[in-house]
Amino acid sequence: MSAPPAPSVPPVPRYRPYRADCPWCGSRRLRARPRREEPRQGEPGRSVLERCADCRLGFRNPPVPAEAGHAALRAGVRLRHALAARAMLRHCPEPESWLDVGTGDADFPLAARAHFPYTSFDGLDATHRVLRARAVERVEEAFVGRLTDPHIASRLRARYDVVSLFQYLESVPDPRAELRAAVRVLRPGGHLLVGVADPRRILPAHPVGLAAELVAQGCTVLGGARGQRVVARRDWSAA
Repeated sequence: MSAPPAPSVPPVPRYRPYRADCPWCGSRRLRARPRREEPRQGEPGRSVLERCADCRLGFRNPPVPAEAGHAALRAGVRLRHALAARAMLRHCPEPESWLDVGTGDADFPLAARAHFPYTSFDGLDATHRVLRARAVERVEEAFVGRLTDPHIASRLRARYDVVSLFQYLESVPDPRAELRAAVRVLRPGGHLLVGVADPRRILPAHPVGLAAELVAQGCTVLGGARGQRVVARRDWSAA
């Protein structure tokens, strides 16, 4: 008997709504610098890089959804995924359960499984791509939505040994709320793996501010506080 067809993926909008405040600190003191992109489908091909004058966060406004990109870019993503999995291996060699947030087609769980063959990987994404990932067995459970959705937050509370977020915080309206929600779905003693985009191009979720926020949420930062990848552990006292 043939397998059921994979769920269709709805088109992703070119731009999200423009925002007048900083997604990290809420300041409205934004400084814009135009940046030209390649035109696409008759669009004028113009985006804006903005930087908050208060917390120095840099972000695209309006945000542009992440895309697969060129083959060389995909190869770079695979390399970063492998390096991130190896980094977590040093801190948590045998996690039982792992949630990848903003997983899309679950490329990271696919790469991480080479280092964690006995770990159960689940995926969460705002789009239905995660259902396709489950259909091809890249993840065991699939959740459509955000960590801050009440029905997801209550269902996943204190459930996972590891939660990973790759280039996720810079794509959501309230990154602090999503970060707090990520900590809450960790078991006490569980680990959080956060990856941010290339700071040479744009500085999302300022790493130093990210580390300070994790400490405020009852975590110990284990590495990467000033780099593109931050590893933290939820303290037992934060239970």
